[in-house]
Amino acid sequence: MDQNLRASIQSSTFYYFTITMTLTTISQLTTMSVIVFADIAGKENVVAASVIGPALLGAFGIIRLLTNMTYIVADMDKDMKATKYGASVSGIPFPILKVVFAAIFVIIALVQLSAIY
Repeated sequence: MDQNLRASIQSSTFYYFTITMTLTTISQLTTMSVIVFADIAGKENVVAASVIGPALLGAFGIIRLLTNMTYIVADMDKDMKATKYGASVSGIPFPILKVVFAAIFVIIALVQLSAIY
C-alpha cells in the first residue's frame, strides 16, 4: 500500500475514532444528567432507550474502527515497520483496546440503566 494513502487512512480512522468517542461520551453524560436531575417518572423506557442506543453505537463503532486500524497496521511493509513511527504503531494492542473501550461504554450503560430502574 502506498505510504501516503496509509497515512491518510490512519489519520481519518483516528479522527473517526475520536469523533465516535466524543459523541458517545457526550450522549452518555447528557443522559446521566437527565437521570440524576430530571423527573423521569413514567418515562423510564424512553430514557433507557436513549442509554442503550448510544452505548451500542459507540461500542460497535469503536470495535469497527479499531479493527480497521489493526488491518492497516498489519498491511505495513517491512520498510515502514522499521521506522520509529512504524515500530510504535505496531506496538499498540488494538485488539485489546477495542474490547476495553467497548466494555467501558457497555458498563457505563449498565450503570445508567441500574440508576433508571
